Amino acid sequence: MSKLLALNAYKNNNGNNNGTNGTTTSPHSFALSSSSSLITDPDFDVLSQIDKLNLEVEQLLQKRAYVGVAPIRGNTGDTQWVAAMSIGTPPQNFSVVFDTGSSDVWVTSTECKSEKCNSHRRFDPAHSSTFRQDSRQWAINYADKSRAQGLLGVDEFIIAGIKVSNQTFGLASINTGPDPTEKVVDGMMGLGFESDRFRTPVTNMIQQNLIDQAVVSVWLNKAEDQDKSLSNGGIFIFGGVDPSLYTGSINYVPVTSDTHWQVAVDKVLYDSKPLDMPRASTYAIVDTGSSYIILPDDLAEAIHRKIPKSTYNKEVGWMFPCTVAKLRSTLLSFVLGGQKYSVPLSDIVILDSGFQGYCLSAIDTWSEITGRDSQSQILLGDLFIKNQYVVYDYGNHSIGFAEKVPVAPGGIGLSAQNSAPPSPTTTGASRSLEHWIVVALTTTLALVASSLLSL
Repeated sequence: MSKLLALNAYKNNNGNNNGTNGTTTSPHSFALSSSSSLITDPDFDVLSQIDKLNLEVEQLLQKRAYVGVAPIRGNTGDTQWVAAMSIGTPPQNFSVVFDTGSSDVWVTSTECKSEKCNSHRRFDPAHSSTFRQDSRQWAINYADKSRAQGLLGVDEFIIAGIKVSNQTFGLASINTGPDPTEKVVDGMMGLGFESDRFRTPVTNMIQQNLIDQAVVSVWLNKAEDQDKSLSNGGIFIFGGVDPSLYTGSINYVPVTSDTHWQVAVDKVLYDSKPLDMPRASTYAIVDTGSSYIILPDDLAEAIHRKIPKSTYNKEVGWMFPCTVAKLRSTLLSFVLGGQKYSVPLSDIVILDSGFQGYCLSAIDTWSEITGRDSQSQILLGDLFIKNQYVVYDYGNHSIGFAEKVPVAPGGIGLSAQNSAPPSPTTTGASRSLEHWIVVALTTTLALVASSLLSL
């Protein structure tokens, strides 16, 4: 916006440009009316200013807004979706979980020598010419009691085809999860709000003008709708939405927290009938990094008591007859922003249970996860997200929900576009205005140069 300031300063110094009230109707009228005043300034270097402005025009045109599409891979149990990410020069490739429930970015490093680390791809700083060491210590703990820790570093990232510069990340020299037999996940990419320790990749994408809208949209594909390779697990779109992946309009719900993607819950319904909710459980975190739905104990019990022959086991949690997998028309619904968003009861069944005739529930309680019912809010993980189209709007501090198209038409993400609502951090509109101001000033200087050279 420096050109706007220059334009205003020039107008103030030169008085009325149109002979009436000192205002101009367009950059073009300003350009044509100001050349004679510029010629009279003996200190004005015309040719150098033309070169400078031409360079700025070129840079503005090169900094085109972008929408990045990251395909993700699922698994047979719909418990994990992973995406590719590369770090360094030349790029070192990793499989990571895109996690809206945290803000840290990390991968396992070559400094980690444990069995768990050896089963994963590890980042080697010595093999990246763009890596810079940060002396700060770093650590993160997760709700499932796993943790990672090490030193921080800075390098270039490629995420969804977008090259992000100066990205700070954790190099895990200690990594207590996942299980060493699960070789799929090499690290995590936090999509939460900016932390005190470092900027998130999305924050950097926004500030480096790499995406057109300050949004990330998510479409997860259920395992039953994927091919045998499970390679078409869905997409994360950075900088826009794909209208071909949802129907109707997107309902944006304000975020109620400065630290989490949390929204107010109006009601919880079982088979269209409202359930009693503890007052504290009227908020929900919408988390792509969690597999299931986590509820306060009382609310989880109220839901499972509605399911015939359900029972609670202290070792494994809630169970019910596996025939529940056929109950596609019975819905568990959450009312968010006045609209109902549902999960079919068939989706909460974990078939691989090992119990005769009984299956485990994909609805967990905070007691099962943390050992105590200390958490009061609801957590809506991938079990919920895979049934909706979800948009995380960083600029407007809201989450958008829409009715998901079950199976992607054609290729997923091919229709991705910047059709999210205007955001205070969106660069498109201001870039266009600045571009035309630069063009107007360049035209002015060209006229001046022509006049000077003809003298």
